[in-house]
Formats: sequence, structure tokens, C-alpha cells
Amino acid sequence: MATELPSLGPSRVIATLPDFDAGTLLPACEVLCQEGFSTWSIPLARLEELPDLLAPFRRRARIGVHGVTAPAQVKRAAEAGASFVASAYCLPSLVKAVPGFPVILGGLTPTELRAGLAAGAAGVQLFPAEAYGTSLARSLPRLLGFPNLIASGRLESYQARIWLESGAVGAWPHELFSDDLVLADGLDRLRTRLQEWLVD
Repeated sequence: MATELPSLGPSRVIATLPDFDAGTLLPACEVLCQEGFSTWSIPLARLEELPDLLAPFRRRARIGVHGVTAPAQVKRAAEAGASFVASAYCLPSLVKAVPGFPVILGGLTPTELRAGLAAGAAGVQLFPAEAYGTSLARSLPRLLGFPNLIASGRLESYQARIWLESGAVGAWPHELFSDDLVLADGLDRLRTRLQEWLVD
């Protein structure tokens, strides 16, 4: 039986947090929460930063860890307080590493995605989603029976909107916003950028 996928929040978009320390990210993370982007991820290499991000946002955001490829890494992430882990590959052994802990497996073909679901993954991510055109976005969720499918990759907002409107549960853009929006004197441009991604 598959573990339940954590809520992806009102936006249904997973935000990969830029490579800055927690102190630099905190103002941007606050804007993310305010705009309905409450599911974030950091790479496995930055796992030690997770406690600093969880401290102010534990009750308002879910933070996962991506780039996981081994069961031991799943255990480390779970022990550190991550809400989920994600892999770009279909690696069924990750699902069994920590019973009841949400794992998102990856795949590029319907067969790989079905294998991830059969292994008990909480969700599967089509990666890289930009490898296919919008015609697949309109048909794949239905073909798979509307599972917990996430479109992941170098997506623009209009592409994410097509995936979500066609039955995907979430979108995971490679770069939701650029580093300069985090470092700007004000965060108005970041807020505007996020609002462009909101799907009605």
C-alpha cells in the first residue's frame, strides 16, 4: 500500500530552494508561504541546512529532499525531519527504506512511472517533463489512471498549468525563480513571479 503524498499546498507547485544559507532564504521563504507555495525541496548535499529552515516554518511548510538514490539517504533525510524524499529515477528499494515515509520516484516513460507506483511510491515524477510536448501532458495522467503524478523539469508556467489542468497533482519546475529575486533589496519582483505561477 502506497504511503500518502504530503499536501503540495494551494499552488500545487514544489519549489526547489536556491543554494543560499537559511538566513538569506528566510525572507523569500516567507513570501513563498504568503503566496501559497508551501512545499519546498533542497538537494541531499544540503541536508544539514534542513533544521535551520524547519525551525521557523515547520508548521507552515513541508520541506523535502531531492537527489536521493540510496536507502541510507532516505533514512538520513527522514531522521533530519524531511517531509518527503524524491529521486529522478525509478528505484523501488527507496520506498522500503523507512516504512510509512513518503518517497517520490522518477521516470521518463509510462512503464517506469507505473513501476514506481507499483512499488508503493507516494508519488511519481515525470522527469524531465519538457522531453515531451503538451499533447502528452493532456493524455498521460488519464492514461495512468490519474495517480499522484508530478511534472518535473524545465517547465514554464503555461506548461505547468496544462499538466495540472490535465490531472497531474503537482508541478516541479527546475527553477521557479532566479537567484537575483532572492537577493534583491525588495521582494516585490519575487512575489510577482510567484503570482504568475498560480493556477486557478
